[in-house]
Amino acid sequence: MMRRVRCWSLLALLLLAGPAIAVNVGQPAPAFDLPSLRDEGRMTLTQFRGKVVLLDFWASWCVPCAQSVPHYQKLRSELADRGFELVAVGLDEDVADGRAFLKRFDVRYPVGSDPAGAVATRYALKGMPYAVLIDREGIVRDTHVGFQSSDVAELRARIENLLGDGGG
Repeated sequence: MMRRVRCWSLLALLLLAGPAIAVNVGQPAPAFDLPSLRDEGRMTLTQFRGKVVLLDFWASWCVPCAQSVPHYQKLRSELADRGFELVAVGLDEDVADGRAFLKRFDVRYPVGSDPAGAVATRYALKGMPYAVLIDREGIVRDTHVGFQSSDVAELRARIENLLGDGGG
């Protein structure tokens, strides 16, 4: 219970800080350097340059975050060979909670850990989950708060448009 209160406190702080630090469509995505939640070294945004990236901010206690995983994994598996990558940023203060989430949902895409919320603050989260669509040159092309399975078709169309190879 105390952990959930701290998570909600972190989210409230991020929401209050958000307006002062905006992520604007058409602007470069803020750089980050995070430890992998799986202890696989570091993860940076620049390592994905040249790919269309869906950057997904989540936490283990977020019900819509859990609902998004199978949909996002399917998008990744279907579009990865065309230059798409799904990159997640876990916001759990307790890294063990994030790792348990990865195991429970068999998450297969790169996941960084941001327990202090520094990267989340740079991206001005407005709710959870929060997704940022970034083009091959590192420019923010869209943001989305929340998750509903009905949003996936439109998201896929936006990703395919950025991939621009006419496939799929």
